[in-house]
Amino acid sequence: MKKIILILFVAGGMFSCEEEQEVAVDKVISAEKEKPLSRTEQIENIVYNIPSPTETVSILKRAGAVYVFDYPNDPLNAEDYQTLSKQGLNMGVYGADLTYATVFNKTTETSFYLSCVTKLGRKLGVEQVFNEDVNERIQDNVENRDSMQVIVNETFWELDAYLKEQGRENVSSLVVAGGWIESLYLAVQFVKSNPENEEMRQRIAEQKYSLDNLVGLIKSYKNKAGVDEVLASLLELKEVFDKIEEKKSSSENTTEDGSMMIGSVITLDVTDELMNEIIERVEEIRTEIVS
Repeated sequence: MKKIILILFVAGGMFSCEEEQEVAVDKVISAEKEKPLSRTEQIENIVYNIPSPTETVSILKRAGAVYVFDYPNDPLNAEDYQTLSKQGLNMGVYGADLTYATVFNKTTETSFYLSCVTKLGRKLGVEQVFNEDVNERIQDNVENRDSMQVIVNETFWELDAYLKEQGRENVSSLVVAGGWIESLYLAVQFVKSNPENEEMRQRIAEQKYSLDNLVGLIKSYKNKAGVDEVLASLLELKEVFDKIEEKKSSSENTTEDGSMMIGSVITLDVTDELMNEIIERVEEIRTEIVS
């Protein structure tokens, strides 16, 4: 039995990005209770609490992962995606693969995946975002990992903003879903080879909360082009993650200035059998997306 511990402080304190994601559901619910949120504000809250590929890949690297050339989607597949759903989802997939190559300083692969997102950008009609200026910035900084991460993140935020301006939020949600699935796929591949790595097992278990947010995002565009099939797959995955049981207990923590923070500890129990079930379902969904 593997036990995953998350600490949620309910009074005072500062949260890191990862901790904010852990309490994503509670934050959205609390905000809705305080005042009614517009649909746009609710969706922005959901998107904010879904971890970016950069966060997940960076954690992979810290956990001791190495770059595996067979994990990312084949760059040659980019020419084959003809439907809106496939193009949007694989824009997210290749965006995560671009981040994966960037974080591990793989310059040749970075160029490959940049080419993929550029091709899909043209197919999706967002060539204004993945333009020559962006390509030049990336080529000029391809040896600088930190600069590359900033450029990639900025570009995908610009893509999200552009799609929303064009009234194509459903496409933006597909990109988010594709990036999330690919990031999770990279994580589960690492755990398959390193089943005792507690850090990545924890990261995967925490996606229980991120998935709730992602399902909420996709549901908000239900019946719009390309999203229903994705929603069905995510709901199936959610059934697996929902098997992870939560146990709460009280907790006290003393800050550097000596003040006391009172909160609760949530324990997530994940058996090897359940972890394998998660891995299998993630692999199935990912295969559906990239095929």
